[in-house]
Amino acid sequence: MKLIFTSALACLTILTSSAQIESCPAGTDTNAIPKFSGVPSLVSGSALQQGAVYRYENVVTSPFTMYALVKIENVDKAKVVNIDERDLSNAGNDNRFQPQIAPDNTTLNGDRRGLITFSMTFYSAATNLPAPITGLRFTHYDMDGFTNGTTGWYREMGCVTNATGIITSSNPATQLLNAGDYTANGYLWKQYMGSTTEHGGVSSDPEVALVAEYLAASSVVFRMGYDFKKGNGSNLSSPSYRQYAAKFGCFSFVNGGTMPVMYSSFDAVVNDKSVLVKWITAQEMNNSHFEVERSFNNTDFTTAGIVLDGFAVNGTGKSYQFKDNSPALQEQPVAYYRLKQIDVDGKATYTKVLVVRLQAKPGITMQVSPNPFAESLNLRFNAAASGTAEIRIVNNYGQTLLSKQATISKGFNTVQVDGLNGLTPGMYIAQLIMNGTVIDNQRVIKN
Repeated sequence: MKLIFTSALACLTILTSSAQIESCPAGTDTNAIPKFSGVPSLVSGSALQQGAVYRYENVVTSPFTMYALVKIENVDKAKVVNIDERDLSNAGNDNRFQPQIAPDNTTLNGDRRGLITFSMTFYSAATNLPAPITGLRFTHYDMDGFTNGTTGWYREMGCVTNATGIITSSNPATQLLNAGDYTANGYLWKQYMGSTTEHGGVSSDPEVALVAEYLAASSVVFRMGYDFKKGNGSNLSSPSYRQYAAKFGCFSFVNGGTMPVMYSSFDAVVNDKSVLVKWITAQEMNNSHFEVERSFNNTDFTTAGIVLDGFAVNGTGKSYQFKDNSPALQEQPVAYYRLKQIDVDGKATYTKVLVVRLQAKPGITMQVSPNPFAESLNLRFNAAASGTAEIRIVNNYGQTLLSKQATISKGFNTVQVDGLNGLTPGMYIAQLIMNGTVIDNQRVIKN
């Protein structure tokens, strides 16, 4: 059994059969299992391209009607061939979202990984607000593939973020490979690579299924794609699309249909000798105020500040920020932040915990050039270990303007960040991030 958790909340489920993978925990509203039986309509953006948004009507009809919006958030070395197999002769499984994804290259002649980032958000048809649900379970089915020679492969991939628990099969043993954590597009991802053994059709076999469980969340962000390793095999010419499948369900409704706060974003970044904590809400009901809590050991949290109100950003949500100028920050290498949201009746809920590195990690020193810059930056640093790094360009308000993922090796590394010519002249911060933690910051100037 493999269990990986992103919070202290634990789940000890073992998947042993396709029947169990389809079942929901006790207390789940059995009517609230989304069905994607209709053909989705394109509501914004260009079809199958990054930024495209599709709408599924009547995915849930009891106890109230909900629709779902699917957005192609990001495209990286892959392409969406079809948003859902149901577009093709009304085929597929009613309960599943089934996109078709292929590599963006016509020939794979070297190691290559491609991923599509999707978001799925459920809305109340009556209010057009995000549906107040909890206990959502996301299941990624049929993560398989094939071998390429004796040392290479083509594996389907799946990545999840902000999950309470992640579950893979134990009996029979999972065929999924835990490929570790990495950061991209502002998320800390847990990534899994599929089997190198094909399973027939769109399989529900538990050994090639990944289940992620969530608390209060009307929206889920996930990635689907591939990992190709040539090994001693041949090039892969004209790779065709592969069928992916996911199910969303097993949720219940919060407090009879009301949820105090739904978050669109939550982030914390180093800004000179302070930390800027910022968050945006999508919906607020009976919210009194927020407390920003800080810890230096991820166990003992104290209140760093209180935020009573924010600025309206849409009809139902607001934008907030808090600048932590505590002198204690100068004495610590790392700080941890979370939000405590207080209702008007005194009840409190907590967000996930964010980690911010306040001092450069030993073994990693970053140099940035040219500085000032015009169109690109070169970041040079020594890394104590191999892994995945993310480079962010951040403005003085703590907003991430550009993000680039890079694979680094132990020792000296150089990463070039292009596409900066569109930035307004002024001062910015270049951040080096590893495993979700800011390792180093350098101020840079755009001419």
